[in-house]
Amino acid sequence: MKPNLLNEAQLIFDLQAGNASAFTTLYDAYSPALFGVLLRLVKDHPQAEDLLQDAFIKIWTNIHRYDAQQGRLFTWLLTVTRNVGMDALRARKMQIISEAYTHDRADESAQSVPDTMPHQSIFTILSPKYSQVLELTYQGYTKEAIADHFDLPLGTVKTRFRKGLRLLKDVFAQDICQYHMV
Repeated sequence: MKPNLLNEAQLIFDLQAGNASAFTTLYDAYSPALFGVLLRLVKDHPQAEDLLQDAFIKIWTNIHRYDAQQGRLFTWLLTVTRNVGMDALRARKMQIISEAYTHDRADESAQSVPDTMPHQSIFTILSPKYSQVLELTYQGYTKEAIADHFDLPLGTVKTRFRKGLRLLKDVFAQDICQYHMV
């Protein structure tokens, strides 16, 4: 039962006034069509039901933004619902990419870590002169204490710290580029 234009104007007025029964009317009138849109987008019945609920919550909280001069109520509802569905698809895609990345990294770590080591430090990909400075810094040692420990000038320790961070940044940038969305 879709409201006609005269009833639609009253429905919008009641919705914007916060009338809960108007929201029930809105849900009854439009939920089947909006559910169909979501189901075609996500192709998963339970997820489409959850997203329909999310869409109606978003509609309820943002009904004050609806402007009849911009278009029909159904068009606005459809846009809000479609955006909720598209957000879910993007989140699903990012989750798949993230899981693939994590899985690939776990496989690489498992192959490169000897059985005798309980874990591998990220700093092991660097040469020892950089990894030692970075590890001690992140363990809480000051650069001055590290310089004293290795009998190095303070400037050398600071340079190795910066260079080590830059090298790690380059490694991560290359690694992340492999999984960047097209």
